[in-house]
Amino acid sequence: MKIKIKVPKRAQSSAQIVASIDDLLTEILLRLPIRSLIRFKLVCKHWHSLITTPHFSFLRNPRPNPAVGLFLPCSNVGLNRSSQTVYVRLEPKPWFEYVPFFVGVPTTPPFGQLNFTEDSSGLRILQSCNGLLLCCSSSRGRYYSKRYYVCNPTTKRFSTLPKLDGGSRGSTGIRGTSLAFDPAKSPHYKVVCVRGFEVDFEEFHYQFEVYSSEKGPWRKCGEPFTADVDFENGIYWNGAVHWISNRAGDSFYFNTDNQVLEKMPMPPIPGGWDWRSNYYFGESCDHLHYIEIYGPQIQFNVYEMKRDYSAWFVKYQVDLSPVVAANPRMIRDNFEPTDWYYYALSVFGLVRGEQEEDSFLVLQIPGKAIRYNIVWKTFEIVHEFEEAEVDDSLRFPGVHGFQYIESLCCV
Repeated sequence: MKIKIKVPKRAQSSAQIVASIDDLLTEILLRLPIRSLIRFKLVCKHWHSLITTPHFSFLRNPRPNPAVGLFLPCSNVGLNRSSQTVYVRLEPKPWFEYVPFFVGVPTTPPFGQLNFTEDSSGLRILQSCNGLLLCCSSSRGRYYSKRYYVCNPTTKRFSTLPKLDGGSRGSTGIRGTSLAFDPAKSPHYKVVCVRGFEVDFEEFHYQFEVYSSEKGPWRKCGEPFTADVDFENGIYWNGAVHWISNRAGDSFYFNTDNQVLEKMPMPPIPGGWDWRSNYYFGESCDHLHYIEIYGPQIQFNVYEMKRDYSAWFVKYQVDLSPVVAANPRMIRDNFEPTDWYYYALSVFGLVRGEQEEDSFLVLQIPGKAIRYNIVWKTFEIVHEFEEAEVDDSLRFPGVHGFQYIESLCCV
């Protein structure tokens, strides 16, 4: 007796079998680097649909990745403080310089200009938040004529926000916009707009308007209020957007869930000063940091806010004396040691690592960006800038960087 076994004319390969089982394929894809996933979206429509779902994005990174670099907005007009001369660059659209954080790792800048949209004026970055960028058109018109966008620089995807209506009579327009996004809590984001209007001579009131990617259009929330802060530099952390006062007034945070504005405590201003010197204010890996420096100092504290907002505490003590000793160009000989601009130095950002000893500052010194390990007190060059005409000038005076976090989050 003979037994006949029917063999298919074309047996499936192991790779084809794996590719046909979504759960198994998803488990494999989740283990790949994000840049590989971007390329694999082009393999076929099925892979593209798997990789671009919000569920896959959450599984891939339940918490935002640490930042791998930052974008620096390049100004077309600059001031050289040493010679007090103004220089102009002829650039048709805003452009950005990218600073990678890790030496020896091949890095391709995500972009030089934001050309994701067809906005003829180009886009400028207003804020970075957990992998997404809040941008607006760079047209010279009034604030409320600008278009606003939320972009994912990793996937090159963007969403155009509904147009903000013009202000009412006496309005000063939009005083600031901030992005609120935490992929660990929700795949949706919010944008907080602060609109200001004059109610009396030199008396201004402010009103919140909030856009939600889940619920749609801009909505007014809360009652008009008064404040003495710069609303252009909001920082999202702990479910709220935070603003600090440049003077001795109150600082605030706005909870985007219950839509309540609260006062935020601040470190005391040193004696002899009647205003606050905000040197750096930013978030990294779910920690809120603040640096204030009064006068020409290379020793300073890094504060961190307690999650219950009870107080700031000193998280790090920084001494940059070894950095200055190794880089004498940081000393501006044409200034007195007591002058505010005696040291050519600025802070681009503070990045918390997965381990405490991996945390570092990104500093700008003449011609270079360096990474300074806060725990081990070591430093190394991560980027070299185009040489300035004057030896002790900074390429990006007064600029804080926008963190680049690789992300698959949908917009």
